[in-house]
Amino acid sequence: MYDIVFIGNNDKQWNKLKAKFKIAKRASTFAEAKGKVFTKMFWAVWSDIEVREDFDFDYPIDFWDQEYVHSFLNGDTRDGISLCPRNIEASQEEIKSRVFANKKEVDIVASDPLPFDIYEIDTWEEYQYAMQNSSTEMFWGVSRNIEYNQAYMDNFYFSHYNNYDRKENHAFVHDVDERKLYNGVFLYSKHKIISQEEIENRHLIECKQWDDVLSGPKKYDIFSVDCYKDYEYALNNSKTEMFWIIPSDVIVCDNFKFDLYFSYDNKYDRKTNHVFLNKSHYDGIVLCSKHMPISKREISHRFIVNPKTWDIVASNPKPFDVFDIENYDDYENALQQSSTEMFWMSSANISIIDDVVDNFYISHHDKIDRNQNHAFVHEVNNEKFYNGAFLCSKNTPLSKKEIEYRFPVNRKEWETVVSGPVKYARYYADTYEEYLDAFEKADTELFYIIPTDVDLCDSFDFDIYFTYNNEYDRKINHVFLNGEYHDGVILASKHSKISKREWDYRFIAHKKETDLLVSTPKPYDIVFISYQEPNADENFKTLLERFPRAQRVHGVKGIHQAHIEAAKLAQTENIWIVDGDAIIVDEFNFDYQIPKWKRDHVFVWRSKNPINDMVYGYGGVKLFPKKETMNMDVTKPDMTTSISTKFNAIEKISNITAFNTGPFETWKSAFRECAKLSSKIIDRQKTGETDERLKTWTTVGHDRPFGKYALAGATAGMEFGLSRRTDLGLINDFDWLKEQFDANT
Repeated sequence: MYDIVFIGNNDKQWNKLKAKFKIAKRASTFAEAKGKVFTKMFWAVWSDIEVREDFDFDYPIDFWDQEYVHSFLNGDTRDGISLCPRNIEASQEEIKSRVFANKKEVDIVASDPLPFDIYEIDTWEEYQYAMQNSSTEMFWGVSRNIEYNQAYMDNFYFSHYNNYDRKENHAFVHDVDERKLYNGVFLYSKHKIISQEEIENRHLIECKQWDDVLSGPKKYDIFSVDCYKDYEYALNNSKTEMFWIIPSDVIVCDNFKFDLYFSYDNKYDRKTNHVFLNKSHYDGIVLCSKHMPISKREISHRFIVNPKTWDIVASNPKPFDVFDIENYDDYENALQQSSTEMFWMSSANISIIDDVVDNFYISHHDKIDRNQNHAFVHEVNNEKFYNGAFLCSKNTPLSKKEIEYRFPVNRKEWETVVSGPVKYARYYADTYEEYLDAFEKADTELFYIIPTDVDLCDSFDFDIYFTYNNEYDRKINHVFLNGEYHDGVILASKHSKISKREWDYRFIAHKKETDLLVSTPKPYDIVFISYQEPNADENFKTLLERFPRAQRVHGVKGIHQAHIEAAKLAQTENIWIVDGDAIIVDEFNFDYQIPKWKRDHVFVWRSKNPINDMVYGYGGVKLFPKKETMNMDVTKPDMTTSISTKFNAIEKISNITAFNTGPFETWKSAFRECAKLSSKIIDRQKTGETDERLKTWTTVGHDRPFGKYALAGATAGMEFGLSRRTDLGLINDFDWLKEQFDANT
C-alpha cells in the first residue's frame, strides 16, 4: 500500500483517518507531504474532505501509469483525494486548485467535501474568532436571531478550482414577511476580510448576492420572570438579542404565538422594549431588548419606562388565589402558599360569586391598592355585611385578632357584592357514630343532620343561614318540628358538640327550638298477625285496601314468636301490630307520632268487644318498639307487658276485635283474656276496673253471635286464672286450649 498523507489542520478529520489507517502520516503542506513519503506514489488526503467508508486506498496502478497524478472524485468534483508520484513537480496554482496538469481521472468517488464550518457571528469579535479557527477555507456566518436552512448549507460547495467564488464573500436571502433582505446568512471567504462596520451593520459592501432563501425569522427566547433576579438571568442567558418575559401570574392567550420579529435593519424596534396588554393593563408580557436593559424598579412595579406599547392582548391576569380561611393557621398557610401577590380570603361558610372573583384585578401599577387589604359586600337577605370575602395583600399581613373576628382594621371597602349565604352541609345520621362522622367531615360550621326515618317537607329548602356577626345562632344547635315534635332534622353547630347521652335520649341540652315544620315522621310499618282466625283473610284484604303498606305474618305458632317475626319483617324503628281478628274502624289512620324519647314505649289503642260492647285495650291495635319486640321475654304470659314496662294506653278506638267467628275462636279469646285479668299479671291493673271487666265478660252478651261460648270461655278462664296462676303460660298454647274447649263444651 502506498503511503497516506493527511494535509491540513483539521484535527477531527486527522484522528478519524489515523484510527482507520495506522500508516497514515500528517503534513501541513503538500511540499511537506512529499518529504515524508517512502513509496513511489503517495495518497494526498486534504483536511476539508470526508473519506468514504468504502474507500480503502487499495487502487492498483500499472507500472507505466506511475508518472501520473490519479485524481478521484470528491462528490461530483475532482478536488479531493489524489494518488501522486513521489517526485511530482506541481505549481502552487495546481496545488491550490487541486487540478494537476499531468493527471489521469479515476471515476471512483473516494470522498465528499466537508460542509463549510458554521459560526454564530453577531459581533466583530466573533467574526475574528471564526477567521482564526475555521478548519475550512470558507465558513458560514449566521446569527442567533435567525432560523437558517442548515441542510442547504451542508450541501453548498465551491470546488477548489472555482477560485473566484472561493475568494468572494456571499450573501443569501433572509425572508421576513416576504421582504427579501440580505442580512441573515453569509458565506465568508478567508481570502476577503470584512471590516468591523460591515459585521456590526450586517451589510457587506462587496459580496455576491444569491436569490436562494436561506433564513427567516426566529422566535425569541422565552423566560418566566417574577423578580429582578429572574430578569437578570434572562438577560444573561438569552441567546437571542430580544427575549420574552412572562410573569407567572398571567395566563397567555391561546392566539398569541410569540412570533413577533424584527429584522436587523429595524434598529429602532430591536433596541426598544415592547409591552403588551394584560387584559386591559400593560403589566404582563414584555418583549425585552438586550440593548435597553430594564431597571430593578421597573421590574418591581411592572412599569417599563419608555416602551413601545402594543394594543394586542397577549395575556389575561391569573385570577387571585382563593383560600378557605377559618382561623389564623389557615391564613398563615395562605400567606406562604399563595402563588399570587394578593389572594382571596373566603370561607366554607359563604358562597362566593366566581365570576366576580375570577375577573377582579388590581394592576401592578396600582401599588397603593396592591399593598392594602380589601373588604367586599357579603349580601344576605338584601342586607349588606363586610364579613364575607376579603382580598388580602401579602405586603400587609393581618393580625390573629383580625382574622378571628373577620374584621381587617385598615381595609378598603368596596360596594361590589362578592359573596352570599352558603347552604350548610347535609348528612343522614341515625347513630351517634354517624353524627360524629358528620361533625368531622362537615366543611361548614353548621351542618344538617337528617334522620332516615323522616320525610322532608317539599317547602323546606335548607336555606337557613347565619352571618358571622350572629355568634349566638352560629354556636347553638337548632331543632325543627318533625310533625308534632322537635325531634327530626337538626342544624348542628361545630361549636356545640352533642354528647352521646344527649343523642341517645334525643334531648339536646344546648339547643334552640324553631317552630318550623321541616319534616314529618315516616309512617311506621304495619304488620297483620294471623294464625287460625276464620276471618283473617277478609280482614287483611280490607286493611290493604286502605293501607297498602301493610304486611302479614301468618301461621307462626306461639304468640310471642309471631310478634318476633313481625318485628323482623318491619323496617321502621316502631311497628304497628294488627291482630288477625281486628276490623279497623274508619276513623283510625295509623298516623300516631311517637316522640323520639318514647321510641322504646308500648302503645295500645282501645277496641270494641262485639259480644259485650266493652271498650278497652283488649284486642286493640298496638304500636311496639321493633328492637324490644325482637328481644322480648317469651316466658311472660302477657305478650304486651313482656316487651316493655313503659306502657301507654291511648283513649281512642282503633278497631272492632271480631273474635266471635266460631265456637272455639270465641271461647279461646274469652278464656285467655279473663285468665290474665283474674290472675292480676298485667302491670298497673286497677282492681276495681279489672273486677268490673270480669263481671261483664262472664255475664253480658249471651244473645250475641257465639255469645254463650264467650261467657263459657270467660268463666273458665277466670277460674283458671284464680286457681292456677303458676301455669298461666298455658293460655298461649292453642293446642292445650283446644283440649280444654273440647272437654268442657
